[in-house]
Amino acid sequence: MNPDDFEKRLEHQRLRPIPGAWRGEILDAARRARDHQPSTFNPQPASWWRELLWPCPQAWAGLAAVWVLILALNSVTREPARSARSPNAPRAPEVLMALREHRRLLAELIGSPTAAEQPKPFEPRPRSERSQRIVAA
Repeated sequence: MNPDDFEKRLEHQRLRPIPGAWRGEILDAARRARDHQPSTFNPQPASWWRELLWPCPQAWAGLAAVWVLILALNSVTREPARSARSPNAPRAPEVLMALREHRRLLAELIGSPTAAEQPKPFEPRPRSERSQRIVAA
């Protein structure tokens, strides 16, 4: 029997009326079930977080403990704020010597004689390529 035949048979059958006593029994059972079930809406303001954490409270507690530990370690190991140095401030002589040594070693590794040369010192130039003219008025 395919579904179409079954539907055709159902179309030809008359609907029988439900006995009146059943209606009262069904409604009484539904009322009792409603009274015994806790409601889904809980007006208590502190219970919303319990419903949120209910599926696995141990996992949420562990995650919170890890975050507290991370924040504590971060605050303990934080270095004090350093004062900002201007870019034109002179460097420490040790840093300059280490930088020169680093450049020398790099030039040896590359094997380029031009890389070993010292860079030319910076000479400030005028910002404009136009020649400066003094206009006498």
